[in-house]
Amino acid sequence: MNNWIVAVAICSGMFISVLDNSSINIALPKIAFQFRAEIPEVQWLVIGYGLVSGALILPMGRLSDLVGRKRIYLAGFLISGITAIITSIAPSLILAILFRGLQGVGGAMIQANAMAILISSFPSSRRGLIIGIFMTTVGIASVIGPVFGGLIVQYFSWRWLLFISSPLGLTAFAVGYLILPHMKPGPSSGLVTSKFDWIGSFYFAVALCSLMLTITNGHRLGWLSPIIICLLIGFLVFAILFVVRQAGTDSPLIALELLSRKYFSFGSLASLFTFMTATSVFFIMPFYLQGVLDYRPAEAGLMITPMPALFALSGPIAGYLSDQLSWKKVELVGLIATVISLLGLSIVNSESSPLLLVFLLGLIGFGMGFFYSSNSASVLSVVERERYGVGTAFLQLTRDSTSIIGISITTALITIVMGSMGYEPSLDAIYKAGATTGLKSAFVDGLGLALRVQAALVIVAVLLTITKGKAQQFEKSV
Repeated sequence: MNNWIVAVAICSGMFISVLDNSSINIALPKIAFQFRAEIPEVQWLVIGYGLVSGALILPMGRLSDLVGRKRIYLAGFLISGITAIITSIAPSLILAILFRGLQGVGGAMIQANAMAILISSFPSSRRGLIIGIFMTTVGIASVIGPVFGGLIVQYFSWRWLLFISSPLGLTAFAVGYLILPHMKPGPSSGLVTSKFDWIGSFYFAVALCSLMLTITNGHRLGWLSPIIICLLIGFLVFAILFVVRQAGTDSPLIALELLSRKYFSFGSLASLFTFMTATSVFFIMPFYLQGVLDYRPAEAGLMITPMPALFALSGPIAGYLSDQLSWKKVELVGLIATVISLLGLSIVNSESSPLLLVFLLGLIGFGMGFFYSSNSASVLSVVERERYGVGTAFLQLTRDSTSIIGISITTALITIVMGSMGYEPSLDAIYKAGATTGLKSAFVDGLGLALRVQAALVIVAVLLTITKGKAQQFEKSV
């Protein structure tokens, strides 16, 4: 089977999955009106999906290493397609949230295996390039998703938006079934045992859900509220149980040995800090552009477009260069560009030039594209082929979970500054009619603080990347 045909099948399937996931936000107001609910209630359509997919992505990666990646990947589209139909006709919001959450099971199966199947189909000398193409697909789908969702909701209905993902997903299932080669499960070197750690998977799922619920609700309920404290305790307890379980079982969900490899652990940490910042910028800039600069939504969308666009364009270039040169050099170029952009954005104000903003947002997209392709290639270079499922799932989990963490930290920092200056500590306050110059100034001050903190985190990623390179050289010499 031509590996480029496999690449087309995987990238088209991932495009459909990301398109579905990135388009639903635009429909939330209409869904709230339909069910006479508040926006925080309908947001559980997004939160529920994210919690389920996040909690299951690592177990699904491990399961795919045992029973076969093609099977789990295709089962993901089948589950997503069926649950999408049921969600679209749900008579109540509770049922819609329930089946959207079940759709997250399919999402976890797809995300845990798409990249693993892709890189397994190409020689290691092309790993950076193919990961770059994969991330370009994700970036383009993320940009098109809201536009696609907006058109469907405007000219049809939100139910059609949820329903249409079903035939798309089932099409991806059919294409994958016909094109993807059969991938035999089972260890080739004794590294992967035939058991699945159900207990460890349960500990992991509870720990991650507790952490995500703590982070997403802390600023709203209060960080010292009983609910948040209980969630945090739950996270700590189950995280400890998970680590102890992984150390004591002969069939761990993720072998702790992988974390002892500097390229894997340091590279994953660098990815964690970097993605924490990029997703925060993408989330917070519409508040600044519309609330402070008074841009209309369409204008704000155009201003932000260079960020995902350059992320998509730079990924394959960075991947190719990392295959030809060295991972570390390309990663550092991306990280330095990201730091410069964050520091530049941290000093914007109510009179900042649109051209400067477009340049800085484009620069951070370029930096992220350059970093992620080469970073992923370097991390996976020390993962055995029979562990690709759990390795790529771990990378995907890092990227998805840190998105939530980064947004929550950014929101908390901005609202703390707004509150300390005597204004309503809420991002929504900047949108309210009659927002004063003082309120806008408080928001800008908080934004500057948040972006400087993010720049510091990326500098930590720079240090980790440099150290990772030295550590790998030492490991090779031993």
